[in-house]
Amino acid sequence: MARSLVRTSLAGGLLAASVVPLGAVPAAADHPAPCLTSEVPDSERLADTHTRDNAAFDRMHVERAQELATGRGVKVAVIDSGVVGGEDLAVAGRTAIPGVAPATYQSGHGTIVAHLIAGPRGVAPDAEVFDVKVYDADDADTTQGERPLTSAGIVAGIEAVIDAQPQQRVDIVNISLAVTTPDPALEAAVARLVALDVVVVAAAGNVDPATGSDPGFEGTPDSDADVFPADHPGVLAVSATPPGDENPGTYVVPNRDTDVAAPTLGAISANATGQVCVVEEVATSWAAAEVSGIMALLRQRFPRDTPAQLVARLEATTEGAGVSGDAVDDPWSGAGVVQARDALTREVEVRRKGKVETTLPEVRADAQAPPAPQRVDLFSTPRAILLWSGLGAGALLALAVMLRPLLRRT
Repeated sequence: MARSLVRTSLAGGLLAASVVPLGAVPAAADHPAPCLTSEVPDSERLADTHTRDNAAFDRMHVERAQELATGRGVKVAVIDSGVVGGEDLAVAGRTAIPGVAPATYQSGHGTIVAHLIAGPRGVAPDAEVFDVKVYDADDADTTQGERPLTSAGIVAGIEAVIDAQPQQRVDIVNISLAVTTPDPALEAAVARLVALDVVVVAAAGNVDPATGSDPGFEGTPDSDADVFPADHPGVLAVSATPPGDENPGTYVVPNRDTDVAAPTLGAISANATGQVCVVEEVATSWAAAEVSGIMALLRQRFPRDTPAQLVARLEATTEGAGVSGDAVDDPWSGAGVVQARDALTREVEVRRKGKVETTLPEVRADAQAPPAPQRVDLFSTPRAILLWSGLGAGALLALAVMLRPLLRRT
């Protein structure tokens, strides 16, 4: 996935920020076209096809989950580089933070994220998107008034969602962006957002494909990368998992605040030119988008659950969770790889604050249902007549016992 990772540092007494792509941007391919964060010529558009296999979604059983929920009635805020909408993507509202061009799209990152969530090939195709644009491009030219991704920009985007909440009624907030330097303003903004009773989903951190390490983190597999806002309390931090037995450290950083993981390689989306594209990266931006889509399915399926309960359902039904709902957390995948169908169907008892009481394995589709209770006719069957006769005799006997003292007195 191609997300942007921001490394902030003090330079000359001022807070400077350098932005680097979080995930490689592959060169254009012939067929199928990869999802590119930079625009591609119209001549390279890929014809829309619903028949192509989606390896990432298959592993999460997304198609089976969509038999039960499609995200209808759910709204997801996408804090990113802007979303190019269209007839196949329901954009319910738009806003842009000060200093960002609201109607131009230099980066397709936000559009790819939005289509993974709610596009026609996305996880929750009937969900709506609230577009919150917080930067122009990874390589924004500040001399031309373009705005790069910064911690302050993410804060402004969060505040925009908070301000719009009375009108927009957002259910899920997706932030497929990250900074590696703690920012008290960002932590405070996230706390205010979480207090709105929305599910906040963020990317847990990628390695730099050029150097094999996070641009803002150097460490060992036993270390813990600082990635914000994913590391802040109340945020569902999502990592990405590679196919097969590949080492996840090749793609993502070890982050002990990681809650769950999702596969991204082979997912189908669309970019800012309207091009249907295939994700060719294992990256946490795209994984966070997929999980935001699954949270939209859960919100539709369980409309009365709190955000904590919805997250608990997701974590208790991951690929790594057992019958008890427990999973061994690790810095690469948290509770494990999310399973959309299981999250919607497993019998999970969750308290309001997210504590899981019980969880049972998914019931097989071919399992025989218990017999329906038989209707009992209380009046016409021989068994019913015998029952009523017995009750009548018992009542007469009881009445006789009660009247016996009175008969003696007379």
